[in-house]
Amino acid sequence: MHPIIFKIGDFPIYAYGIALFVAFSVGIIWSLREAEAGGVNQDYLYEVILIGIVLALLGSRLTYVFLNWSFYRGEPWWKIFAFREGGLTFYGGLLAALLGGYFYCLYRKISFLKLLDFVTPFIALGYAITRIGCFLNGCCYGKVTSLPWGLVYPAVDNLPRHPTQLYASFSALLIFFLLRYLRRLKTFQGFIFAWFLVFYGIYRFIVEFFRVSLPTVWFLTPAQAAALIFILAGGALLLVQQRPRHRQT
Repeated sequence: MHPIIFKIGDFPIYAYGIALFVAFSVGIIWSLREAEAGGVNQDYLYEVILIGIVLALLGSRLTYVFLNWSFYRGEPWWKIFAFREGGLTFYGGLLAALLGGYFYCLYRKISFLKLLDFVTPFIALGYAITRIGCFLNGCCYGKVTSLPWGLVYPAVDNLPRHPTQLYASFSALLIFFLLRYLRRLKTFQGFIFAWFLVFYGIYRFIVEFFRVSLPTVWFLTPAQAAALIFILAGGALLLVQQRPRHRQT
């Protein structure tokens, strides 16, 4: 693993930080280039992306701190915002960004679901890139395995383990292409986001069985419990919106 890519003097540049920067940059550039074709105002898109990035970082960090409060109890308050020390949770970042985007759309009087459908594939793409950063950082590793593609994480032990970061990256990339294809089948506003919830939930629920993560909700890890909520929410939205509606006479 290579958590530090290079140093500028004594200042280390971390692989995860670079991956995060690349993820945001690719998402911004690609989405802005397609905004006009997607019927989205570029100025509004740029504003909501910036808001989303800030809230996603804060939300993911604060959620991680909340879930791991025992590590921060008694530490200086600024440790909560020590992003360079690592520790982000995707669910918290996504929910914070969604909430900020919703209120932004209310302020601008534009369709939140339309904008959400447009940006959702890029969320999956950014997630795929970020998980490469996890791999280089050596975090979020899997359980011990005898499979031929098992990898050793020297910071943990000398045993081959599931490269769950790569499973996550590949899955998210597949979700990105699936969502791009589903654009042509869209039947209602929120269609793409609903499928994202289903796909992401399925991927995360399965991968958690191979990842080192302790069950805390019955036999489920916190991520699996959240994944089930995502699947149910996305499935319910698809069922409700696609159910035949009879005209009243």
